[in-house]
Amino acid sequence: MSKNSPDAIREAFRRGAPSQVPATLFGAGQWSVHQAGRTMREVATDPDLMTETVLATQKKIPSPIVFVGSGFNNQLVGALGGRIRYPRFGSPEVIAPIVLESADEVDNCDLAELDRDPAIYTIRETARRTAEAVGKSAILSVTQWGPFTTAGQMYGLDGFLRATITFPETVHKMTEFAVRALKQYYKPLLEHRLIGLISLADHSASSDMISRKAFAKFCLPPLMDFIDWARRTYHVDTWLHICGNTADKWDLMIDSGAVCLSLDQKVDLAMAKQVCKGKVCIAGNVDPVHVMDQGGIDDVLAAAKRCLAAAGPDGFILTTGCEMTPTTPPGNVQAMLEVAL
Repeated sequence: MSKNSPDAIREAFRRGAPSQVPATLFGAGQWSVHQAGRTMREVATDPDLMTETVLATQKKIPSPIVFVGSGFNNQLVGALGGRIRYPRFGSPEVIAPIVLESADEVDNCDLAELDRDPAIYTIRETARRTAEAVGKSAILSVTQWGPFTTAGQMYGLDGFLRATITFPETVHKMTEFAVRALKQYYKPLLEHRLIGLISLADHSASSDMISRKAFAKFCLPPLMDFIDWARRTYHVDTWLHICGNTADKWDLMIDSGAVCLSLDQKVDLAMAKQVCKGKVCIAGNVDPVHVMDQGGIDDVLAAAKRCLAAAGPDGFILTTGCEMTPTTPPGNVQAMLEVAL
């Protein structure tokens, strides 16, 4: 079993210890687009360009997990009526949510719009073409926001976070709708067996934004609903990333049913390993900015080896603590993937 093979990743998912700890890119959508000399706007509705950027990265720096749709998470909200802006540098942003006055407005949202939207088509078509191109050489994943973050983007994040205190029923209504939207988004990908892994990033569920109590009440139930649906109906597991120091909710994240917890650079990996060992695979957590972008190869190697020592060898995947910046040097990326315990 080679180090960065899909089989090594699957062994880590099973909380086993491959002969060498596997390493993978995480997301890397913005990075791939930038490396190809394109913009997110150019790629967003062009399946030829999006596929080209994904496969160019995979050819140059092979990764055992290929994440499609990374950086384009907000297109789901755009497809359902939210207004999207493309900044000069970075991912598409929601500048006008779906909800303008009341959460009841989502009752009039037609989830079939996801099947007619050019940006969603582009992601799905890129997944299809990428699946054909990589075959069994990599695990293909499509990434999206988790239910809580999706709901917040639909409602308007500031008001949504306030509603967790003042209007809890509104939050429940929005997260239930978000779960339905995520199922609609992923269903064609799962029915046609295009992907072997779902990737959810629930950054609004960070400890920097909500308490453990609020996470248990508002974030965990919809996560469990969606993750269980994907596994039970299609036998596909979910990779879960939540930004920030999530030490106060690792047990709850384990309860979500995710096959792997992707941990931010703020997390103490050794402590996380103590809590998660034998229960769930963990991944992380080389600093994507201070080390991967701003450091040199020696800095990357040193940081990666610290991660391996803290969390390897069983049930661990080496990767970045969050999305890489678009300007991360390719040599640093290659160095992280080649580190071995």
